Amino acid sequence: MRTLYLHIGFHKTGSTSLQLALSRARAQLAAEGFEFISLGKKGNSSGAIDVRKTDGQLSFSLNDRFAELLASSRSDRVIVSAEHLSFLHEARQVEEVCRLCRQHFERTIVIVYLRRQDRQAISFKQQAARGCERDRSSSSKLLGHESGALPALTDDVRTYYDYCAKLRLWADSFGKESLRVRRFNAADLEGRDIVTDFASLLGLSTDLDPCRINESVSRKEFLLSHRLIELGLEPRQLKKLKPWMKQDKSRLKPARERAVDFFSHFAESNRALDREFLSHPSGLGFSDDFTSYPETGNDHLLLSDLAEWEPDFFKVGLQDPRALRDALVIEPLNRVVEAAGPESKTGRELAALKECLGQTAAVWPEGKGWWARLRRRKRDGR
Repeated sequence: MRTLYLHIGFHKTGSTSLQLALSRARAQLAAEGFEFISLGKKGNSSGAIDVRKTDGQLSFSLNDRFAELLASSRSDRVIVSAEHLSFLHEARQVEEVCRLCRQHFERTIVIVYLRRQDRQAISFKQQAARGCERDRSSSSKLLGHESGALPALTDDVRTYYDYCAKLRLWADSFGKESLRVRRFNAADLEGRDIVTDFASLLGLSTDLDPCRINESVSRKEFLLSHRLIELGLEPRQLKKLKPWMKQDKSRLKPARERAVDFFSHFAESNRALDREFLSHPSGLGFSDDFTSYPETGNDHLLLSDLAEWEPDFFKVGLQDPRALRDALVIEPLNRVVEAAGPESKTGRELAALKECLGQTAAVWPEGKGWWARLRRRKRDGR
């Protein structure tokens, strides 16, 4: 019986590590009767799903590359990994995936790893901070660049993190017995990592070498990248700052209350998830322990941060570092005004200072020269 093992994500559940491990172990897999096929050199087949944002609205669609990839397979047991499949949230889209799979395979096993929504969102938004341009990556398109470690609860974000609704679509198309739903948490994984766990799901007799990839970003890179992208700084200017940002080793942490609040918005979905796909003693599919978060977070840009980092703005060759500095000061100064009380004497003086800085604040937006218009857009990215 020809069988497809289709790994559909989610994002930020070790997919890159898994894909690299599978790519490096192609010969080993072939010896055990498995064929790993992919669109990307590093094992990622997410290029089969187009991610578009038009007038602020996200859309996802399967393109011809998925059918071509499946048609290229030759073995009786085939593996495909494409975490962008987890973006699909309409029945017709998942039914189309199922139809294409049935053209080539008699059976499809759908493998999915889920991570608690708050933890996944923080990690995914960190990924958006690795870039230099709004809406360039899928994480930027979905989560945006607003202040804070966690994204705003837009309709797209709510849809993406409604795990149960998505799993129901895959169960309706492929059959619930075809799903293998796993919690992305070391204590719940075979060998405490996704590569070993995935190998156990396949029933491999030999171990795959784990390939751990650390894609986290520092607090400095997160705060400055998101804010500068939000302000519209020209990407080539932001790239000049990136090497300096990466020298920082501090970690970003939102406040515990904020993380609990974000997670609570998915309580109804998670209770259904617990009943139907992924049980946990909490009744919510995941641990409800939030003690790893501090009482007070550090996920907002402070005036003290800018005072510490300002000297480096003048070392990297920015077009107008003083104007950029003043633009960055506005947001944290707003919070100080609110804390002082807008009607208090101190609040009024700080508001006047903000108005003064607003006269000199400026950023340089992305150029629209011929090179920008002809630049190839990201299709299979992260």
